Amino acid sequence: MRRIFVLMAGVAIAATSAWGQTSAPADDAAAIYLRAAKVIRADDARNIMSPASSNLLFPPNPPMSDEWVRVEKEDYEQHGQVRELVHQAASVTHAAWPASSRGKTSYLNECRNLANEIADAAAYQGLILKDQPAAFESAGDLLHMAELLKRQPGETLVRLLVAEGIEAMDMHRVKIVVSGVTITDDAGDTRDLQLSTAKDWIARLLDYPDAQAELDQAMKSEPAGAAADPIVKPSLVRILETIHRAQAERGMTGMMVAAHVYQFKQGNWPESLKELETELPRVPVDPWGDGKQTLGYVLIKGGLPDGSDRPLVYSRCDSKDGLFFRTDRPEYSFYSLPASKAPAMPPKQGGQFRDVARWARAEGKETAATTEPMP
Repeated sequence: MRRIFVLMAGVAIAATSAWGQTSAPADDAAAIYLRAAKVIRADDARNIMSPASSNLLFPPNPPMSDEWVRVEKEDYEQHGQVRELVHQAASVTHAAWPASSRGKTSYLNECRNLANEIADAAAYQGLILKDQPAAFESAGDLLHMAELLKRQPGETLVRLLVAEGIEAMDMHRVKIVVSGVTITDDAGDTRDLQLSTAKDWIARLLDYPDAQAELDQAMKSEPAGAAADPIVKPSLVRILETIHRAQAERGMTGMMVAAHVYQFKQGNWPESLKELETELPRVPVDPWGDGKQTLGYVLIKGGLPDGSDRPLVYSRCDSKDGLFFRTDRPEYSFYSLPASKAPAMPPKQGGQFRDVARWARAEGKETAATTEPMP
């Protein structure tokens, strides 16, 4: 039970690695991942690392700063082997993570560092190299790692929460790439995202288990009766909230991809959720709705800075004051900009909105923090 409190308090996992092997069995994804992480760790001493792993602060949304590009370019060119290993692991369905009873959780730090590497690589491939198939391949490889962390036997609460964080980070990178994606059905086009790949992504993103089932699976590794402990129960409520948030981000990302597929086919954005549904296998239920309400979609006419329409997907999370969206900045995640760079949030809560299309501020133009109610 102590593991719950350690994580919720934000205490870092021990930095020393429990993985010392130099080879990686081809049938064990965990060993392959940790071999890749070992390459990254060796380069940390030379200060070669991804922007997300560095101590520098970067606005995480397009356009990426010149410094972000410089840091990521150096890291990307150094770590082709890392990406190859992670892609190799994506075809392996088994991961032999250390047994929690031995207290070996330090490998999760390695997984997080590896996630930073691959997530930033996906953003670099999509936004800077303009190689959308490569960006989605990297993002898919990282999603596989998160899923193995969550769903392999011997799951623990610590591993589950690290996996949810990795998945949420991956979804953020997919969102910023897909906001400017170009879809094609030309088999000879190797730079844009193939329509068939986009459809596969929609199906994959919307295929996830019930949040309570994920938590119950992790609780099997805890002492009997832990869920009923009055001290533990509040922590479990917060953990379930974390799972819901990660799943909502995954669901909204799938809806974003579907909106781009619709736009490719029809030549315009869906006018309503009903139209968007034609490209979805299902519309995910909103964890913060009434049990029947789904995640939402709305098209704001003339809502982008250049005057074009602004498609948004949304969840009712943090919507105690109604539903309203920011008009002064893009919305791709819970925290779109570092606090020192972002206009202050108005003192009310209006749900979680995500931009489907690329939101680009006019050059040199800053605006005060403003919101608009959902029409």
